[in-house]
Amino acid sequence: MSVTDEPLLSVDGLQTSFYTEEGEVKAVNDVSYQIDRGERFAVVGESGAGKSVTSLSLMRLIDDPGRVKGGDVTFRSTSAVATLARKFPEGVATENSPGYIHVTELRSESGAVGSDPGATVRDNPTDVATSLHDGSLHIEAGHVDVLDASEDAMRELRGNEIAMIFQDPHTALNPVYTVGEQIAEAIRKHLEMDDGAAKERAIEMLERVGIPDAEERYSDYPHEFSGGMQQRAVIAIALSCDPALIVADEPTTALDVTIEAQILDLLKELSNEEDVAVQLITHDLGVVAELCDSVMVMYAGKPVERSSVEELYYEPKHPYTVGLMSSIPRIGDDRERLDTVPGTMPDLVQLPSGCSFHPRCPYAEDACLEHEPPLVDVETGEPVEDPDPAVHSAACLEYTGELQDGVDFDVQIREDAATDGGESV
Repeated sequence: MSVTDEPLLSVDGLQTSFYTEEGEVKAVNDVSYQIDRGERFAVVGESGAGKSVTSLSLMRLIDDPGRVKGGDVTFRSTSAVATLARKFPEGVATENSPGYIHVTELRSESGAVGSDPGATVRDNPTDVATSLHDGSLHIEAGHVDVLDASEDAMRELRGNEIAMIFQDPHTALNPVYTVGEQIAEAIRKHLEMDDGAAKERAIEMLERVGIPDAEERYSDYPHEFSGGMQQRAVIAIALSCDPALIVADEPTTALDVTIEAQILDLLKELSNEEDVAVQLITHDLGVVAELCDSVMVMYAGKPVERSSVEELYYEPKHPYTVGLMSSIPRIGDDRERLDTVPGTMPDLVQLPSGCSFHPRCPYAEDACLEHEPPLVDVETGEPVEDPDPAVHSAACLEYTGELQDGVDFDVQIREDAATDGGESV
């Protein structure tokens, strides 16, 4: 199987915890999913569900007291492998298994050899002829094991192959540098352009995200931009080096509806025409309906439902998903108050026994307090080991046959559901 036949990104059993005086906060607990080239994948849930921590983990941006404690993150890109092999040629060495290349020692710009373990790179791509220590060559498709990569290697991947649109532009932008310089810096670093070419491309990026008078605004500082313009500048930074994967954490939160539509159209264009993959983190199910192909719903650090967007909207299977969809405001809705999911997200230090959602679930039975439901195929009830996007899966005992009364909700499809982002549940 060639690298293009496999997912661009595979996340398997990811676990990230924060160690506090109260105990271990299991923010991400055994999360698995995959994203194909050109796919638009959404991660949804309430605040505290683990959406942003999942994305920060795959970018290796978890700060103390947090730690990625388990799992695998595999990024399959021949250009990423080529970049690492070109940047760190002295550090390529063989492992025991054939076809396995591990960048073990990275040489700094000063020429000193570092001691950090480097990025794991399997099956060097055909356009990179890397001499191994035993004198042999491995000329096949490649991938990078992100969690094994050194910080030096991650700096080559971040912003270049994998870019992130951060949720808060006020903290993402440096207040003492001009907006244009912050875009140009990434371009000079990763695309190796000179100052003039980098500035020209930075202005082009500002224009692309809808900044008026981009050439003049290039020299403005972040405080001279409105909140929405700052968010667009952060998006411009992420798009500037033509990444293969964009991780977008609430990218449209600070934008008005007109600019939001422009940004969503831009992400669609990148996905459709340039095969760029998008991982969208959001609580806005309307944006998910507008942009995404597939979706994973998270609750208390775990996935509770995974399916295509169409199936999720027309046939939600988990009570938590149903609760989220019931709370969507809709044009022409005659309800005096929106429906809500009762209660709050549980304490991740001391999770409830059994199903974490049972204290808030209107269908909870005694079995829900005793047994933690696995993620299963809703049609067969069989556990889903691999994140197959074609399988609609949910973590509920309803689909393992352990509930006596079962779950009972009705999905009513409205004619304007496609335009306002949902249906009545």
